[in-house]
Parts: sequence; C-alpha cells; structure tokens
Amino acid sequence: MARLTCCFSLLFAITAAIFSSGCDRKMVKVGEQAPPVSGRDIRGNQVSPETLKGKVVVLYFWTNSCCGETLKEDLEPVYRRNKDRGLAVIAVNEFDEEKDLVSIAATNRLSVPIMVDAGSTLAKDFTVFAFPTAFILDRNGTLRQKVLGQISAAKLEQLIQQVN
Repeated sequence: MARLTCCFSLLFAITAAIFSSGCDRKMVKVGEQAPPVSGRDIRGNQVSPETLKGKVVVLYFWTNSCCGETLKEDLEPVYRRNKDRGLAVIAVNEFDEEKDLVSIAATNRLSVPIMVDAGSTLAKDFTVFAFPTAFILDRNGTLRQKVLGQISAAKLEQLIQQVN
C-alpha cells in the first residue's frame, strides 16, 4: 500500500510540474515522431539521437521508490537478450541522486544504461505522468507504444517484436 501511495504522490508532483510549466507542451502520441533523447548515462556514456539512430528504443521512466525492482526483474533481462540485436534500452530516472543510482546499478549488477533526468526535461518532453512508464520507439524514432505501469519482461519483448 505504501508503494502505491508513493506512486500516486509522484504522479501528483509530476502532473503539477507539467501543468505549471505552461500549456505549450504537446503530448506525444503513438504514431508521431518522438522528441530527441540526449544526455549521459551514469557511466558517462553519451546518449544522443546519433547513438540511437536505426535502433528500436525503449525509454523506461522510473524512480527507485516505486519501481526500482522492475529494472532487475524485467528491464535488465530484456536488455541483455536484445542489446546486440538493434535494441537500445534507457532507464530514465526522475528523482533519485546519481550516486544512489550508481549504487543501485552496482548492487543489482545492472548493465542497462541509466540516465538521470535532471530538471525533468525528458519527462516533460514525453509527458510522463506516472512511474513506471515505458515508450517504445521504432528505428526511425516514431513512438509506437506507450505503456503506463509495470510491464513484464515477456510483455515488453512482445511489444518490441511488434515494433521491430
């Protein structure tokens, strides 16, 4: 129950932040070109439209307080099985400190790239209202799937295959 309450609190905070940022933001819809993704992951690797070009991309917005376990149980296995098959997975964290994310990645032996979304830039660009939320982009950068809430590894792989 505490986990659910936390997620609703985060949902409220994000919603308030998005609406207070003005009405000029357009919600990305399935079938539309996704906003560009750029930054550095916690290992210092550059993530940019150039590094993602030609790949199916999964953007997984999460926070450790409500969905940290899903990285280890669901996202990491999908990433490991498909990273050499033209799949890019990026776990975008909204609220946790980078040092904490480095520790989480080490403790859980995570190899999936993790980005800190300082200032909620990506969350605003993708209009993220709750965690976790996954976006699946095709090889041309078009949004093909948006999944609100937790998604199993099997379901995620099924959606990736539909986009591939």
